[in-house]
Amino acid sequence: TTTTTTTVTSFPPQNFDYFAILDFEATCDDVNPPSPQEVIELPTVLIDAKTGNVVDEFRSYVKPQHHPTLTQFCTNLTGIQQSDVQNAPDFYQVFNMHSEWLNKHGLLDNPSKSFIFVTCGDWDLKTMMPTQCQAVITPNGRGIKIPSHYQSWINIKVPFSKYFNIKSAGGMVSMLERLKLPLEGRHHSGLDDSRNIGKILVELMRRGVVFEPTWKKKSS
Repeated sequence: TTTTTTTVTSFPPQNFDYFAILDFEATCDDVNPPSPQEVIELPTVLIDAKTGNVVDEFRSYVKPQHHPTLTQFCTNLTGIQQSDVQNAPDFYQVFNMHSEWLNKHGLLDNPSKSFIFVTCGDWDLKTMMPTQCQAVITPNGRGIKIPSHYQSWINIKVPFSKYFNIKSAGGMVSMLERLKLPLEGRHHSGLDDSRNIGKILVELMRRGVVFEPTWKKKSS
């Protein structure tokens, strides 16, 4: 008789139950950058910290309110077409949909389940989220408050640089190359980038990295 052995990857215990990988795409141009810049794709890949498995994915395109027409540069970079955002919900609606999705997984206001966002760089949550929350037009006027769970995160470049003892991690593509992982999908597609960042995170977990927040909300 032959027995087959299944290899189970053992990950070190993490400080969080789940990692939520997030990578915004936003309005942009190489000649006349739009102001305010607005989110046009909000994706998140949810990863179980115990198993490294993808639990679920969220993705919505977002209709920009201040500069509703995408530039050719933006479409060429992200692959996002005018038709993708034309009939998409606005940021206020998508923001609420995203919160409902997180809540569906029991991640909001739940002491028994912890999670943290993971990004590639600090731009998404340090710069883009505040800009977008300030710019958004809601039924109650302009601007929304940023919930606290968007104010702490892990910039994957920090633990990556520490693990390899290098000054700069470079971008997502060079991190994948260093880990000998293939780039899947299209670079600058928010969902594809989130999946690839997730692969980097899981590979570092496999190598024994225990993640801590690299940016924490300042106490007021």
